[in-house]
Amino acid sequence: MRHGRTWLALTSALLGGACLIPQEDNILPDIPPPLNQPPRIVETEVQPPTTIFQVDGGAGCPQVVFRAPVEDPDVNDLLFFDYFVDANVNPNSVAQGTISPSGVPLRTEEATYAVSFAAPGPASSPGIHVVEVVVADGPIVNRVSLPRTVPLPDGGTRIDPTFAVSHAWQMTVTDGGCP
Repeated sequence: MRHGRTWLALTSALLGGACLIPQEDNILPDIPPPLNQPPRIVETEVQPPTTIFQVDGGAGCPQVVFRAPVEDPDVNDLLFFDYFVDANVNPNSVAQGTISPSGVPLRTEEATYAVSFAAPGPASSPGIHVVEVVVADGPIVNRVSLPRTVPLPDGGTRIDPTFAVSHAWQMTVTDGGCP
């Protein structure tokens, strides 16, 4: 009889302790999108590879192509770029463009700008020129990346900062001409 009472007490304790506590049936709202992350210029892959260099200028000389590969952990961001030549003298960009999302951080397109010596241009005259590329994950106005408004799941909005990064080259153009 003693074992029967022990078994009954143990069974009652287990069954009594297993009562379910009611749960709330409110479904959690969607979480807001993550904050924006900055893009990056892949410095080890830029062209020309050296930041200070000299080229021969003149009508028969080959063009110099500036390339800046970029990556952005926000793989769906549209990236913007502006190239500037001697921005301290000429604050206007000489080339602008966008880089489309490619589904992976490293973009398949690059920010490019070509200097041709066949016609006069801001970087084709003899002398020292600073060529700079600015890459941003928001539109660029006066060298500043504009913030963007992000819709939230609850119907509200959030202002997300955007980021700009840059890379510069110093190019000395000589008047030697090319064959």
